[in-house]
Amino acid sequence: MTDGGNSVSGGTQHGLVQASRIGEVNQHFHFGGQDNADPGHQLPLDNGVFENRRAQTDRVWRELDERAKSAQPEHPLVVAFTGVSGIGKTALVIHLAHKLKDRFRAAYIDLDEWRTAGSIDHEALLKHLLRWLGVRDGRPSSEYRQLVGQYREKTQGARLALVLDNVWSADEIRTLLPVSAEAVVLVASQERLSGLESQVAHELALGPLSPEHGSAVLQKLSAHVRPGESAQTLIPLAQLCDGFPIALHVAGQLLFKYPRRRLERIVADLTEDLYEKGLPVVEAVWNAAYATLDPPAARLYRLMPHHPGYDITLDAATALLGTGLDDGEDGLDGLTNAGLLALSPRVGRRRMHSLLRAHAVRCANRHGDPAETEEGLRRLLVWYRRQAERADRTIGAKRMRMAEPVPELPYAPDVPFASAAEAGAWLDTERKALYGLVRIASDLGEDRHAWSLCEPLWKHYEDHDNHEDAIRAFETGRDCAQRDGAAQALIRMRCQLAQALWSAGRAVDADAETRQAVLSAESVVPGEKLHASALEFRGKYLAWRGQSDEAVPYFQQSRDIHLTIENPYGVLLQSFLVGRTLRAAGLLTEAEAELEAARRLAVDQDRVRMIGRAAAELARTHRALGRTAKAVAAYEEALVHERARGSVHDQIALHDELAGVTEESGDLEAAERHRVRARELRIEVGMESDHED
Repeated sequence: MTDGGNSVSGGTQHGLVQASRIGEVNQHFHFGGQDNADPGHQLPLDNGVFENRRAQTDRVWRELDERAKSAQPEHPLVVAFTGVSGIGKTALVIHLAHKLKDRFRAAYIDLDEWRTAGSIDHEALLKHLLRWLGVRDGRPSSEYRQLVGQYREKTQGARLALVLDNVWSADEIRTLLPVSAEAVVLVASQERLSGLESQVAHELALGPLSPEHGSAVLQKLSAHVRPGESAQTLIPLAQLCDGFPIALHVAGQLLFKYPRRRLERIVADLTEDLYEKGLPVVEAVWNAAYATLDPPAARLYRLMPHHPGYDITLDAATALLGTGLDDGEDGLDGLTNAGLLALSPRVGRRRMHSLLRAHAVRCANRHGDPAETEEGLRRLLVWYRRQAERADRTIGAKRMRMAEPVPELPYAPDVPFASAAEAGAWLDTERKALYGLVRIASDLGEDRHAWSLCEPLWKHYEDHDNHEDAIRAFETGRDCAQRDGAAQALIRMRCQLAQALWSAGRAVDADAETRQAVLSAESVVPGEKLHASALEFRGKYLAWRGQSDEAVPYFQQSRDIHLTIENPYGVLLQSFLVGRTLRAAGLLTEAEAELEAARRLAVDQDRVRMIGRAAAELARTHRALGRTAKAVAAYEEALVHERARGSVHDQIALHDELAGVTEESGDLEAAERHRVRARELRIEVGMESDHED
C-alpha cells in the first residue's frame, strides 16, 4: 500500500465540514437519499484547500493513461482508498472526481445515507442511480432483479466516474459497479474490501499529513487574515493535529477567526478540545465505531493508549489483553476494521494516531475501570521484560546480570530470536516501549521490574548512544534498586547511569556515581566480579576526563580481581583498556605491549569483537610511532573482523583512518580507495546522500 499526504477536509461523514468555532460544526450535504433527479454531475463542492496526496493521485492518472494505451480492459477501473476515520478519504475521492468530470459523467454516493440498521437499501439506491442515468418516472422496475438488469444495461460502456463513500464491505457495492471498461469507481473505506480483489486495480492507504504539509494547509487557510505568518511558525499547531485533516480544518478556522491571537494560546485552546473533549464532527463517528466492537477489541482499545511504544505487534497486544492469542488477533482485526487502528509503516505492526489515543482514553474513562488498566500494564511490563532479557542473552549470554530472568508466560507467546542480529533489531524497534516501561514500572511500584528492565537496555544504549533516554531510564533504575534494597543491582545501575552521564557531558554527576559505586562495591562485594566492574567504570570515567594516570590503576586493580577469580574475558578487557588509555596518554611503548597482550588473549578466546578493537588500537599506536606498514596491516586486520561482525560504523572509521595513513605514506591510490569505500558505507546506512550537491 502507498501512503502519502493529505487534504484539509476530514470527510468523515456526509460531505465537507465547516467549523465556525470549536464545539459547533456545520455540515453541508450534497447528495442524499431524496429523489431529486439530475442527469448531469452530482458532486459535492471540491475542497478549496487541498494539500499533497500526490502519490495517490499520480497512481490514478498513470492507471488511466495505461488503460488508454492498452487493449480494452474487461472491468471498470476500481481504486479503493482506505484509512481511519477523519484522515481525508472523502476529500480525496471528491477532489479526484472533480478532476475527472471533464472526461466522465460523475456522481458521489455516500452509502451512510442509504444504510438503515446497518444494511444498504439497494432497491432505493438503484432507483436513484437509474434516475440520474436518465431513466424517468415510471421506468425503474419495482422488482429488485429487474432493477439490477436495468442498471447493468444503462451502465454498459458508459464513461462514468462513480464515487462510493463510507463503504463497509464488498457486498455493499458489488451490484453498483458499472458494467463498463470505460468507467472509473473511487471507493472510500476504513478497511480493506476482501472479496473484490480481482476487480480492485489499486488499494491505496491514506496516512496523516506530515507537519510540513499540515503547516502549509494552515497557512493557506489563514493567509487572508494572517499574511505575515510563515509555514514554519505554524508547525507546532500542525503537530498538535497529528496530521488529521479534520483537526487541521478546525485549527485553520481558529486562525481565521482570531487573526491577532497568539499562536501559543490557540495551541493551548485546541489542545483541550482535541484531547479532552474531542471534535464533535468525528467524536460521534468514533463513538459509533467503538460501540460496534466485540469485547476483546473494545478492551484492547481502552488499553492501547497506555502502551508506550510507537506501534504494537500481535504478541504485545496479546500480552496487554492477557486472554490468549485468539483474542489478540480478534482485537487487532476488530480495531483495524472499525477504522480505529491503522497499519504501521513497520511491517507486521499496527499503530494508533494520537487523536484516537485521546478518544480511547475517553472511552476508558466512560466504560473501563482503573483495575483493568493496571492489570493490563503489569502483564505488558512482565512480557516486555522477558522478551528484552531473552534478546539480551541472545546477543551476549555471558554478560553480568543481577536480575533473575522472567520465566515463560502463559498468556502471550515469546518473540523468536534466531540470531544476535534479530535480537538487536527487536531491541531497537521496541526501544520507545522499553524505555517507557521503566517509568511505568516505577509508577506502578514495581521497583524490581524497573531496574531489571534497565539491564537489557544497557546493550542497546552502548550500540546507539541515546544518552537522554538512557539517563532517564537508568536514574529511575538506580532509585528503584535503592528502594528495592537490591544492593548489588544498585551498584550496577550507578555504573550504567554514570556512562550515560559522562557521555552527555555531565561530568560532576558521573564522578559522584562512579565514586559511590566503587565505595559500595568495596563494602558489599569486595574482590568479586561486580567490584571489578565498578573499578572499570571509574577508570573509564577518568580516562574520558583525560586523567589517564589516574585511570590506569583502576583498570589494573580490576584486572587483578579478574585474575584472582579466573575470569579470562575480564583480564582481556582490562588489558585492552590499560593499553588504550596508555596510548591516549602518549605512552606508546607501554601501550603497544599491553595491546599486543590483549590481542593475543582475544585470539585465544575467539573474541571477534575484541580482536578487531585491539587491532585497531594497535594500528593507531603504530601510526603514532611512525610505523606505517605495521599500522596499515593492523588496520586491515581490524577491518576483517569488523566486517565479520557487521559493524558498519566501525568499518567507516577504519576506512577513514586508513585513507589518512596511506596518504601520509604517499600511496594516494589506496587513500582514494578507502575514501570511496567509506562514502559507500555512509550512503548504505543513510549517513550521506548518494547525490552530489
